[in-house]
Amino acid sequence: MNDVDVKVDEYSCFPTMIYKFEADLSDYYDDMLEYIKMQPMELDGMIQTKDDLYALETFGPLVEVVRHTIGNILKNLQYDDYKEIEITSMWGNHMQKGRAHPPHTHSNNVMSGVYYIESSKDAAPIQFFDPKPQASVLKPKGVATWQNSSMLQFNSDVGTGLVFPSWLQHWVPPTSAARTSISWNCIIRGDYGSREEYQYAYF
Repeated sequence: MNDVDVKVDEYSCFPTMIYKFEADLSDYYDDMLEYIKMQPMELDGMIQTKDDLYALETFGPLVEVVRHTIGNILKNLQYDDYKEIEITSMWGNHMQKGRAHPPHTHSNNVMSGVYYIESSKDAAPIQFFDPKPQASVLKPKGVATWQNSSMLQFNSDVGTGLVFPSWLQHWVPPTSAARTSISWNCIIRGDYGSREEYQYAYF
């Protein structure tokens, strides 16, 4: 086989898309943090606010960023005919050192996201699990990459956010430093696909 020229093409089929964005909302962090941290803390060292932050003026700038970002994502996916990006819930999370958030999904929604307003290098990342049932059958001994891993993680850097499918399971491992974030869910209203036909893409 040493004298055979073999050409290999690689195709990323049925990808699970996670979108990372950056938005400087630092002028509003103090007010956001003040509101979140004035809420009662649970016994296990976590604050989780009510899920109506999208209706409060303090969080209006973030709501605009969320709608703009998801609008661009939908345009890139060619879902141009939607009528409305409806944010169904938005809430604040403050985690103290040692606190974790167990694996979960966000039911009855289409897209979910998170934006970080307080963090440090020791704060825990968010980790996503590969949704394919057999993803961990082959585990490489070498360096893990996005192509061969059954879990991916993103650091909780202040001023950055993530948008991901609501069905994608994720969690936050025990954090070594306090972190504060704002999460949200949304649905897309309108006609943006055919109910009768599969969509085919050809290589």
